Amino acid sequence: MSTLTDLLPAEPASPDAELRVVDVGDEEADELFDVLSSETRRNAYRSLFDEPATVSELANRLDTSVQNVSHHVSMLEDATLVEPVGRRYSEKGNEMVVYGPASDPLVFVGRPEARPRLEQSLSELITGIGIVAAGALFVQWGVYELFATDESGTGGIDPASYVAESDGTQGLLVWIVFEAGEPGLVFFFVCLFVAAIASFALRR
Repeated sequence: MSTLTDLLPAEPASPDAELRVVDVGDEEADELFDVLSSETRRNAYRSLFDEPATVSELANRLDTSVQNVSHHVSMLEDATLVEPVGRRYSEKGNEMVVYGPASDPLVFVGRPEARPRLEQSLSELITGIGIVAAGALFVQWGVYELFATDESGTGGIDPASYVAESDGTQGLLVWIVFEAGEPGLVFFFVCLFVAAIASFALRR
């Protein structure tokens, strides 16, 4: 089963890995379309969203040569689609650059006048999800602190026995939190659901 830390980022995104909005009519869009016209570059770009990697690691993932991947990564970097996000040392002690996406999400807009509103809306969405994710991590920590036992095995609350002793709505809520999923995940998805309902209601 996926845990909270599997689904939420362990570290905040770097300032450069933020929203990027591009007008379809700009030269910038032409450059991006040209760079992403290569299937190998698209695959490399997609792979870096899964996990940042060095050129040699990407070559293994894409089943091609390091020299070929190095060329494609260089073009992605020139187009500001990827950027160095860290460094790693090989078994031989050689320093290797770790690459990751330079922006997320990348959005193309057809009408320039819609760009400011879109940027604001997406920025607010990303900020909101970040706040909810931070709250979910806090809930995860707080609930496990509450139910945790000390070194002697006492001092905590056993969720299984608590579910057995509870009935009605209280027992159902405890079961959902501890049996159906982790507390932080439950909090995270409930908040997203409530936000979606609120957004739908405000648009009507």
